[in-house]
Amino acid sequence: MNSTLADTAPDGPRSDAAPAAKEPGAVLLTLVRREFWEHRALWLAPLCVVALLALCAAIGRIHIDVDEAPDLSSESQRVAIFSIIQLVLAAPLYIVIMFVGSYYLLDCLYAERKDRSILFWKSLPVSDGLTVCAKLLVGLVLVPFGVFGLALLAHLVFTAILGARVALGTLPPVLAWNTYEWLRTDAVMLLATLLVVLWWAPIAGYLLLVSAAARRAPILWATLPFVLGPVLEWVAFGTRHLLDFIDYRANGIWWLLGVEKTRIVTKHGLYSVGTALEVLDFRALLTSVDLWLGLAVTAGLVYAAIRIRRYRDDA
Repeated sequence: MNSTLADTAPDGPRSDAAPAAKEPGAVLLTLVRREFWEHRALWLAPLCVVALLALCAAIGRIHIDVDEAPDLSSESQRVAIFSIIQLVLAAPLYIVIMFVGSYYLLDCLYAERKDRSILFWKSLPVSDGLTVCAKLLVGLVLVPFGVFGLALLAHLVFTAILGARVALGTLPPVLAWNTYEWLRTDAVMLLATLLVVLWWAPIAGYLLLVSAAARRAPILWATLPFVLGPVLEWVAFGTRHLLDFIDYRANGIWWLLGVEKTRIVTKHGLYSVGTALEVLDFRALLTSVDLWLGLAVTAGLVYAAIRIRRYRDDA
């Protein structure tokens, strides 16, 4: 007598309920981890820069290029050098991640259509909105603030290596540790990172929109309007309003903050980066209508990217 497994299986409780859906926070964390796994340049590039900075600290020489050499016997001047080095070390990290992050935002939605991985992700119970917001979160928030933390680590490593060289007698004492000035410089860098993220958010939204919409060559489609637009305006009307707007959106944050008023390196000596806290006009930037209009435009651009990703038919 033939029987099946279902016939001989013992009776027991059975449930036809679907598996419980994951919380949005858990899904978002998975999507973020996916971005860092698929786009390893987001963390490999800054780490390579830190390694090069550590190598420079180990075998390089210290050269201070100012009009008049600071008095290294003065404690205040050595503390100022300590603070300025902290800012100088952060600069290459931010420059590298600006290019890497921009390329990531321009490529992330286009690449998943190009390699057809979008078919797999659309088969999962993950909304287009959460997917696009995860990419924006990575490119606009996690990467910049992650680089800020990495810049602090790079400065500590750089200072430790220089301290070891001074102790070995291979380098004169050119800097002096000061916790107060270290924290003040950290505050300047953190506030600058936050404000730059807010001010440049429309650029990130624009890159995401192009990445979602472009069928090929997203870099070309992203840059072409900003090259041809000003040229055509000048030829047709003899004006440069579009070019002025692009310049303002890229550099207006520094004008509103009043960066030109800061005096860190002067002919009278060096000053700690933390003195910028007393000069920079953070209130003028935070109360600027252009900042909040830019964030509203960012929301519209991200919404458009979500809609385009949802209804694209070339996947």
